[in-house]
Amino acid sequence: MKLSLENISKSYGENSVLRGISLSVGNESVAVMGKSGSGKTTLLRIAAGLEKPDSGAVKTDGSIAFSFAEPRLFESISVLENVTCVMDGDKKENTERAKEILSSLALSDVYKKKPSELSSGMAQRVSLARMIASDRSICLLDEPLRGLDQATKAIVISALQKHLRGRCALIVTHSDDEANALCNKIYTISDGVLK
Repeated sequence: MKLSLENISKSYGENSVLRGISLSVGNESVAVMGKSGSGKTTLLRIAAGLEKPDSGAVKTDGSIAFSFAEPRLFESISVLENVTCVMDGDKKENTERAKEILSSLALSDVYKKKPSELSSGMAQRVSLARMIASDRSICLLDEPLRGLDQATKAIVISALQKHLRGRCALIVTHSDDEANALCNKIYTISDGVLK
């Protein structure tokens, strides 16, 4: 599995956010850090194909799962259905697998709830559960541990470490501790350049 960003540049009007960034991620987890507004999320969205760069190219040889910083859950269906909706194959097996994933994120008691009944931290974890359930080879995560308390972070880090092993992952975070716990390599964006 591989994700390659080749000479990516992006500006919004006069504001040059990314300047000729190149990054290659193989079967490993790579963190991109930087101040708010430094272009981390823009780089991740370009990697996912959600935004177009002004110049440069993105190359992938796998299927992509994207975990947004804000949970993007379907309000009209249950937590369990929010997770199984990205799964192929046998419905019964999918339900069991989804329950396992939710349990690994300390969410075994919310299967039947609707997203509106969840705290923001729970909704964030359901969003991560859906990304894990999609079983894609390339995982892009924007602030996956945002808003979680320390005890819950430890649970989620353990689940993500297990899931991301052997996959290609690009993770945006503000936290040194999270980057060190989840990633093999850490880069920083500053003044539009990756260091």
